[in-house]
Amino acid sequence: MAHRSLALIACLFLASVAPALAQAPDQTYTAAARAAADALAVAERSGETPHPDRPVWSAAFEAGEGALRTARGTGGQDDIIAALRFNGRVYALVGWYSRAFEAFQELLALGARLGEEPVPSAVSDLVQPSDRDLFVAAATQLGFARYQAGDTEGARGYYLRVLEVVPDEQEALRWLGRIAFEQSDVEGARTAVEYFERLAGLYPDDESAAYYAGLSRDRVAFGVTASDAFQAGLQRYEAGMLEDALVEFTAALAANPAYVDAAVWAGRIELELGRPARSVPHWRSVVEARPDDAGAAWFLGYAQTQERWGVEAGERYYRGLAAYENGDLETAIAEFSAATQANDAFVDAFVWAARSLQENGQPLEAIPFWERVLALDPGDDRAQWYLTRARQALEFGPVAGPAYYDALAHYQAGDPDEAERLLRIAVAADPDFAQAWGYLGRIAFQDGRFAEAEEAYGRAAAAAPDVDDYAFFAEEARRMQAPDEVDDVVPLAPGGEAPDEAPEREPGETPQDEDVDGG
Repeated sequence: MAHRSLALIACLFLASVAPALAQAPDQTYTAAARAAADALAVAERSGETPHPDRPVWSAAFEAGEGALRTARGTGGQDDIIAALRFNGRVYALVGWYSRAFEAFQELLALGARLGEEPVPSAVSDLVQPSDRDLFVAAATQLGFARYQAGDTEGARGYYLRVLEVVPDEQEALRWLGRIAFEQSDVEGARTAVEYFERLAGLYPDDESAAYYAGLSRDRVAFGVTASDAFQAGLQRYEAGMLEDALVEFTAALAANPAYVDAAVWAGRIELELGRPARSVPHWRSVVEARPDDAGAAWFLGYAQTQERWGVEAGERYYRGLAAYENGDLETAIAEFSAATQANDAFVDAFVWAARSLQENGQPLEAIPFWERVLALDPGDDRAQWYLTRARQALEFGPVAGPAYYDALAHYQAGDPDEAERLLRIAVAADPDFAQAWGYLGRIAFQDGRFAEAEEAYGRAAAAAPDVDDYAFFAEEARRMQAPDEVDDVVPLAPGGEAPDEAPEREPGETPQDEDVDGG
């Protein structure tokens, strides 16, 4: 019933304005334009949804067409532009986009500009879109309709026209990029790059633009076939379809062997599938292409380790390295030990297990690992050094033994100060450590600190009374503290022999030192 009432109102309105619109050629444009504006006001007050089939809205654009005919007949160019603007707006509002586009196109052809400000409604406080926004809406709707119909060239024409009027219009840029991308050739990819990069530059938050700009660059760089296979591989991987993803990445490499990222993913998947031998060639090619890529170098080493020693041994070994680098020695020891159990010929795993044990204050537990290293590689001087040091811990204690061994190394290297510091750690841990006291006496004697030398040699003699040299040099150090009293005294070595008949050795050197120094 309401629809019939509105139709009746529209008919009565048209009947009232028809005489004015029919008066030609002397009817002024002003009257026709006023009639059209009144018709639009009636449509807005009706509350009807704008649509060409609604009588009140049909009356509005019919009145507008009448105003345009009047303007063409009796008005000037400004009247024609005003009528076209009115018609373009009404057609756009009711969704008759082809007519709206035609009206705006003619308006632009006459040199007019499209308003950029929203237009107040004649009957409410609401505002309507600007002329420019309505033109863009009409053109993009027509472009989308052509795209849906498979007419990409027709669609492209509408979107290009939008950019001529509004150069930074977001959706027109996006659709032009998409149409170019869907050409599926390198030329289309280059065009797509231009549009998507322009879109991303204008709208930095547009993630889709950045994404498709990247895809388009890949197509240009590696070819459409390789790029599309790579993207399919990523999708398969994200879906958990590792074998299918590997097929796609392999296809990308077949299409373009220089596609390094495809090699990265192929190598990664082969590792995840437990096939290090097939992973190594991929990572090697990545390292060759990117020699400064530390990550690729790491993965190549990881794959090669698994290939040589086995997947489990390699995994546990690398977990141990990560724990060690994080300062977690307990976890490192557990992982390195597991690697040795997975492969008892994995020499580096034994080395790191032993080293981690020693650094964790467990030198005795490190001995079997060092022994295994030497069994696998008898020429490993590093292992021999650490093993001897560990055995010192076994003989003299976990603190005193290593400290004494390190002290000898520093002494022989010409660093007596560090040697003395370490020796004092050794005697603090083991006050009866005769050899350590003997070396403290030697260092003090050579430095002219005879009172300290006498004390150190005395402690050594008390701890090892069967070593005559300690008592001899303790007495010698005591005599050196009072040279006026011993100028004419010829000191005797233990047993009564003169010093020149005694064995030639440094002050404080003992027969036991030869064995210790040797290893």
